[in-house]
Amino acid sequence: MPSAVPTLSDGQVKKQEESEGEDFGVAIAQAKREAKEKDQLRRSKTRQPSGATPTTVPNKNPSRPPHGDRPKLDLATPVNEGIDKGDHPTANIKEEEAPSEPPLISPKSTILKGGSAVTNKYAGLKITKKRKIDEQKQSSSKPADTPGEKLFVSDQPSGNEVEERPAKRPFAPAKKPSKGHKPTYDQTEAVDTRTTSKTPDWYEKVDPKEQVNRNDLATLKYLFTFIKKALRGGDATQIFGELRRRLHQMEFFDFLSGALVNKSKVLKEEGLPAIFNDVDGVGYPWEIKADSQALYLRWLSGVLDPHLLRGINTEQKRGAGTAKRTTHKLDKNYSARLSCNHSGSGDLQNCQWWPMQICAMRDGAHGEIEAGIHGQSGKGTLSVLVSGDGYEDKDSGDSILYCGTSGHEGKPSTGTNYLIEACDRKTPVRVLRSAALPSSNPYRPSKGLRYDGLYDVVSHEILHGETAMYRFSLRRQADQDPIRYQGVEARPTDEEIAAYTKIRGLLGIGS
Repeated sequence: MPSAVPTLSDGQVKKQEESEGEDFGVAIAQAKREAKEKDQLRRSKTRQPSGATPTTVPNKNPSRPPHGDRPKLDLATPVNEGIDKGDHPTANIKEEEAPSEPPLISPKSTILKGGSAVTNKYAGLKITKKRKIDEQKQSSSKPADTPGEKLFVSDQPSGNEVEERPAKRPFAPAKKPSKGHKPTYDQTEAVDTRTTSKTPDWYEKVDPKEQVNRNDLATLKYLFTFIKKALRGGDATQIFGELRRRLHQMEFFDFLSGALVNKSKVLKEEGLPAIFNDVDGVGYPWEIKADSQALYLRWLSGVLDPHLLRGINTEQKRGAGTAKRTTHKLDKNYSARLSCNHSGSGDLQNCQWWPMQICAMRDGAHGEIEAGIHGQSGKGTLSVLVSGDGYEDKDSGDSILYCGTSGHEGKPSTGTNYLIEACDRKTPVRVLRSAALPSSNPYRPSKGLRYDGLYDVVSHEILHGETAMYRFSLRRQADQDPIRYQGVEARPTDEEIAAYTKIRGLLGIGS
């Protein structure tokens, strides 16, 4: 017969009546103890494969029988029933050494409360972790007949059993199926999705309803006639010759306005950009591309004034008789002036031309009105002007031997130090050639001065120690358009020379 339900003392009953929370604690403790006893019984039962020899483990405690000699328990029999005290695994433990514990109360049993039996309402509760484990075991034992639920077979089954687990990971979403082998990428390049440059504010703010002269508009749009001729093909020499002259004439159109340029669409993709980008594969000559791009950038920046001395104030002082003096000064209010204190070409175009040195200063090419070397401390030389002036220079086009300026007591001058610094830093130098060069120099422009690209200062030598006269070796950088000193591409153009001659005539200056 099962053992009788143990009775509680009056103190325990009174304590339980005061707080039901203690019953819950007792029930939980009982559940833990039962789980612990079941676990001990499960571990005490050893499994031996059929036909295998049992492995003998040395007995370290002589007072206890070996593990294999202990009596086997029937797991189907309740813990408290059908087990004699002498057959229990813990029977050899002395009674005085056994821990003193309060009477066990089964969560499924009843308790005496005030002399009557009361059912424990916390009976059958499980701790959270054990409840979740039991739920997972129950779900894994069900057949996978639910749509979308897939069972997996373990790679290492135990005996004849097959371990199955659900596809969904506990407390996490299911893994996404693999998309296969991922390709490798060894080249990366930037992609520009824009087709045109951002137009300036003046161009976007032009009133499209503003009236313009129809003849002026037709004259400006005549450029499209030459573009169509080039697309149709024919005599390339004649077509490109006409287009070249037209571009040189357009530089000096004095009737331009923002509304006129906007309505003509010469700054659109089908206008000047169609020439220097050569989107139709016509094969325009390189100097025509350069001239069309220079005109496009100038007009796009809002500089529509064709005058060679724009942004420059000219004064003449007259004396007794025919004596007079002409001076030129930069207009402080001219907003299109560019800085010369930059390294490299900046916004300059190869073989860009100016009538005077002050004009090159206005457009950011050379930062000196008279001196031939322009530079800054910490940057070195930024630009030089090759003009002869009695120096031992040697001009070979792509290579130049260029002299610094005289120093004092063996110390180099400021300009010479700039060139030394540029040589040490290996920074490029802008080179301009002047019409003051000897006429025997084939690279000499016929008038004014011309920007001929970037050069590197590769070395230097000392010609005279007392005056610290240095001479530097300059070499033209590759990947630049050729120097435009001869042929149909030569600068200055006929139109530029004509415009400069007209200005000199107005000032009463001889040719």
